[in-house]
Amino acid sequence: MTTTLHDMPGALGLLIRLWLIWIFLRVLARTFGLRLLRAWRARRWQPDPGADPAQAALDRHLAVDAPAGALAAAIVTPTGTRRCYAGHVDGRDSPAPDADTRFEIGSITKTFTATLLVAMRRTGAVDLATPVDSLLPGPARLGRQSPRPITLEDLATQHSGLPRLPWGPAMLAGLYLRPRQPYAWISESVLLRWLHRRRVRGVGQRYRYSNLGFGLLGLVLARRAQCTYEEALRQQVLDPLGMTATHLQSTAAPGHAVPHGPLGWRTPPWNLRALAAAGGLRSSLEDMLRWLRAHLDLQAPIDASLHAPRAATQSGRRIALGWQISGSGDATIVWHNGATGGSRSLIAFAPAHRVGVVVLSSQAVSVDALGMRLLGDAIRAAHQHAQEADAA
Repeated sequence: MTTTLHDMPGALGLLIRLWLIWIFLRVLARTFGLRLLRAWRARRWQPDPGADPAQAALDRHLAVDAPAGALAAAIVTPTGTRRCYAGHVDGRDSPAPDADTRFEIGSITKTFTATLLVAMRRTGAVDLATPVDSLLPGPARLGRQSPRPITLEDLATQHSGLPRLPWGPAMLAGLYLRPRQPYAWISESVLLRWLHRRRVRGVGQRYRYSNLGFGLLGLVLARRAQCTYEEALRQQVLDPLGMTATHLQSTAAPGHAVPHGPLGWRTPPWNLRALAAAGGLRSSLEDMLRWLRAHLDLQAPIDASLHAPRAATQSGRRIALGWQISGSGDATIVWHNGATGGSRSLIAFAPAHRVGVVVLSSQAVSVDALGMRLLGDAIRAAHQHAQEADAA
């Protein structure tokens, strides 16, 4: 028999109804309130007539969409690199961000985890076809999987069949008891116990974006490397590229932009614990520029296999190892964005034009449109420059 709210004792049923109504009204007020607020800010905003288009785009995003945060962006073209900044690292009386200010980069972390996978494949430690269970001890192996076992490639291309998050008591406790730290109770042991009890269907059959899957990928790679995820990433990816400002850190520290929620309140940096490989890294604009150039130049440990399409989403967008791919031919764009409770980020590049952008923000308002606009402007400028060079 199914139990509904009408079957519950009067007081409990009333409390649950009131709670659901409160959640609905809160979401409604926040959604429409933000739209009205942004519309009002847009009418008041006056652009700086002396600012170049890239700086003007950042200034507008700060003034209209994310006035509490700090913004840092870089545009790489064949003719050079342009860096832009806006806002303050922690309120109006704090310093402006610079190339060394560190931001949460959220799910862009997945591109680092996928690169660790490729680096370990190059040494023979693992292969894309390696079953996940072969890297876990017996008691921690995954539950029943169908129609076949999950492989490392399935995890890296979001085709594992695993859900987005490990829904259960620990995840719900984080969401409702510590909403600003929703992953607080997701330890490695909790995660592996949850996975051991779960049946996974549709392995390899369809795209299903999963932070859980990438968290698991980082855990099994670290186990294979016999060290922590951060140590493996440091040794095989970050140090070879000179990325000294990229790390896992769950507390605020000097030199870090303080995260802010969508309405401008301060919020703590996320501690993703066992899911760190899915979104736990912090980095600076200078380090992210190194990351972008390494992908444009295919600098070791980066190689072309990271950008090769291997699967597709239901909407037709293609998926590489840790990367999303839009467009085709010369219009191909390789990208990933990131989001935490108080930060947003985007990295995107057009391999055919050797143009790319990085945008980092310390307020939880999307920078996808801003970053793609900067990328589009840069591609058009690079194309025009190439035509002028050919004509000369």
